[in-house]
Amino acid sequence: MNRIRTSFSILLVLLSIFVTAPAFGQLEVRLEPLRRDYILGENVRIRVMVTNHTDAPVALVSTPGRSWLFLNVKRRGDISSLVPSATPRYPNLTIPPGSHKNFEIELEPSFKLRGEGMYSVSATLRMPDMDTTYTSNNATFNMNSGGEIQSFRVQVRGQKLVLSVRSLLIKNKNLLFGQVSNADTRTVLGACFLGQYLNFMKPRVMLDSAQNLHLLCQSTPKFFTYSIMNTYGQRREYKIMRQIGGPVDLVSTGKGIRCLGVAPYVKPKGEKAQYHSATERP
Repeated sequence: MNRIRTSFSILLVLLSIFVTAPAFGQLEVRLEPLRRDYILGENVRIRVMVTNHTDAPVALVSTPGRSWLFLNVKRRGDISSLVPSATPRYPNLTIPPGSHKNFEIELEPSFKLRGEGMYSVSATLRMPDMDTTYTSNNATFNMNSGGEIQSFRVQVRGQKLVLSVRSLLIKNKNLLFGQVSNADTRTVLGACFLGQYLNFMKPRVMLDSAQNLHLLCQSTPKFFTYSIMNTYGQRREYKIMRQIGGPVDLVSTGKGIRCLGVAPYVKPKGEKAQYHSATERP
């Protein structure tokens, strides 16, 4: 009889532990690219959404040599996944019960997306017990070459480079991107968004003495965009401009490159930014 009572007591204790322990089997991780289409060389941004469906807080913490999140990136048609060239770093998260947290990550410089085509990215979430894992959905995006608007061949840092302005239609908007590639290997080294483009005025493109690419284009009937890209494919300047009279153009002077017929736009206090949706970074 005593053995039965002892076994029953142990069973009650085990049931109590099982009921009150955090339910680590109810986490969800989802990935979503900020855009579906990117120009080759551009940094792809992914939104990570982690939802805690349990009744206890969950702490997701990376330790030296062991991250709580792992990405798998693959291009359609390739046999193997991309091998990361650098160890990604993700923020530590503490998620309250029944809630979620979001953050954004950049695939560069960890993954080199050098070829055209459709890519997929998924994530594996590792729980604090280091054994339990959860896999996300497959998020897909496209890497495109776009159409060439204008290009320049330069020699910088002992390399022959091609700096070009390329167009890509995204969500029914014609967007302009700057791109830098190696002239010999044709490897794309970097790219960045420069502005939305309307066909009202041909984009003005020039190089300065430091081989930075300058672009002035009309983005809406009233507003223009002025951008500068360096020889690494990084955007160094981005301004919304408004016409102030006379012809609109880019000109080279003894003091560098200047914009004619436009001036930086400063939104008056209280005015709605009606131009924003047409010129914002996609």
